[in-house]
Amino acid sequence: MAKANEEDVGSNSMDMISDLPKHILHRILYFLSQKEAVRTSVLSKSWRNIWCTRPNLDFSDKIIKGDKQEFLFIVGNNLQRYRDQRMRLEEFGLRIFLGNYEFVSLLEKWIAALKNMGVKEFRLSIYSKRIQRRRRRSVKVPSVVFEAESLQDLHAEGFTLDQTSIGRNVLSKHLKKLHLEKVEIEDGVFQKIISSCPLIETMTLKSCKKLRNIKANNLRHLKHFTFSFIGILDVRCSIEICPSSLETIEIEHANILLHKGSQFRNLNSIRMYDVKFSSLDRFSSCKFPSLKELALVYCDGLEESIEESHLFIDAPNIDSFVYHGCLIPSTSFPTTSREWSSTLSLDITGAPSSWLLKLHKLLESLSRSKISLTICQLSLVNDEVIIQVRLDLVQGIKGGNKPAVVVKKLLLRCNSSYFSPLSNGLLCICRPRKIGNVNYTDSESVLKNLMQREGGNQDELRQLWLPDLEEVSLEIYDDNRRKWDPTSLSDLPEYEEGERIRTRFALKWRENL
Repeated sequence: MAKANEEDVGSNSMDMISDLPKHILHRILYFLSQKEAVRTSVLSKSWRNIWCTRPNLDFSDKIIKGDKQEFLFIVGNNLQRYRDQRMRLEEFGLRIFLGNYEFVSLLEKWIAALKNMGVKEFRLSIYSKRIQRRRRRSVKVPSVVFEAESLQDLHAEGFTLDQTSIGRNVLSKHLKKLHLEKVEIEDGVFQKIISSCPLIETMTLKSCKKLRNIKANNLRHLKHFTFSFIGILDVRCSIEICPSSLETIEIEHANILLHKGSQFRNLNSIRMYDVKFSSLDRFSSCKFPSLKELALVYCDGLEESIEESHLFIDAPNIDSFVYHGCLIPSTSFPTTSREWSSTLSLDITGAPSSWLLKLHKLLESLSRSKISLTICQLSLVNDEVIIQVRLDLVQGIKGGNKPAVVVKKLLLRCNSSYFSPLSNGLLCICRPRKIGNVNYTDSESVLKNLMQREGGNQDELRQLWLPDLEEVSLEIYDDNRRKWDPTSLSDLPEYEEGERIRTRFALKWRENL
């Protein structure tokens, strides 16, 4: 009896869903693939034909298995049904293997039909096996794509966009999203598209061959801009982009030009990877009143040396600053009472004497933030050179009213034999609350270095920081609880080959630091 009641409840729940208005059922089906949408036809009588009228179609020959001819027939038959019944189709997606060239002649026919159905979103993607990419045929985006006046979102992947693709006029004046990936497109064609589509809000350009110059200053509604190019290292696209409407910028492997004194009132996120700036002075003159996040990753190849020029970032509301690189920049932010964080990861070569004071200046400029610092020593340095750090300069830090800077977390990635002299130099300029990434088997020697006096040439260097250190404790990470727990050398588990045990040290310094 109880089982029967449960079945009744389940049946009533399904009936309640089936009784929902048609547009809500369409919305449910919107989030399903074409194959999954067809399967809903067995749920009940009211669901039998709902999938046939949903306002979005998405076809992929990876999902719809079987003969390629059958796949082409399914696509064509569905489009013909929508056309014959004068149904509105708002979104259309097609992903197909390039080896099937028969679809090329059908594509223009399909899209010509789609543009009269009020389609708002095109997602067209062709793909090929890696071995075929160099000798594959070029497939052009049909010009009828840009004749769809209702089009708001265009996603094209693997095609060629040339003058014949856009025709004499670009009529997609309502286009708000443009995503081009692995598309061959030249500068003139690209500029014609964006100059004819002034309402673009989101632009994504990934691995677009032949694109060398982008000028998007006239896109007054542009909010999100993404560019990346993975390919020939010495080939870069030059990007000039200064609309005040921008909210996010993400650029990888390109040159960027910012207009002097530009006001990015709405920009809240900048992420740059392997980017060359035309001028640090122009960057410093720009205003970023809403910027929350700034990431500069391996942006070392600047025309002006990043070591010799100072980069001032006028972002009073910054929350997060991330810098990864091989050079230590001279960077500063305006004074702010906000709580924010700085994450620095430096790939260092050479003895500490060549970079220690530059790092101290950087830490000083970021001292109002919570700093996480990672030092990766890329090259081995002779022990005698390591020990002979320029003590007179380090003494100047202590004697010139330039105290060591508080660092939330310090990670050292180096040869174990270099850990002690490297940490000695770093502890002269910063006071880390945690020292991590310590090899499990080196825990005892690291603890000895932190707590005990050593003979030899390092004594004088150690005395610059040792009096300020009050307490050192060892911690171990519990993978199951995802938590750090205090431990001791005697309580550490027995080491087994291949086992990954994470340890770190918690340091307590004098309170006036």
